[in-house]
Amino acid sequence: MRARPQTIDPRLDPDRLHRQVPAFSVGERSVADLLGVTREGQLIVIELKASEDILLPLQALDYWLRVRWHLERGELSAAGYFRHLALKPDPPELLLVCPALHFHPTTELLCRYLAPEVRATMVGVKEDWRRELKVVFRRRIAPGRA
Repeated sequence: MRARPQTIDPRLDPDRLHRQVPAFSVGERSVADLLGVTREGQLIVIELKASEDILLPLQALDYWLRVRWHLERGELSAAGYFRHLALKPDPPELLLVCPALHFHPTTELLCRYLAPEVRATMVGVKEDWRRELKVVFRRRIAPGRA
């Protein structure tokens, strides 16, 4: 994924993809799987899972909230991320990436309860993604249709 992020989202800038970006919040520390940006400056939080995980949407939302908090305060470039790039002030996008047949059945349902500013997309990849990274489906999740 890190070597070919455009496979997951063609807008991603492969030279500006950070893994395990620290996300601090009131004394807690968490790690986002990947934090990327488009060439236009749109932040994209990418949560990766290799197998079914009922907590995927909640973990991803937690990272998204922390990244948005730092974005709003202008702290990302000060911490060395995306220097010399004007980041859009828009909330980050959220990509949930997992082998296509391993999304937990509740993932999409839970994402429908997210606030409209959390633009979430499920990205299902081939089962043998370690050998060949290929997207099987990409589904934008419309909030409010639970």
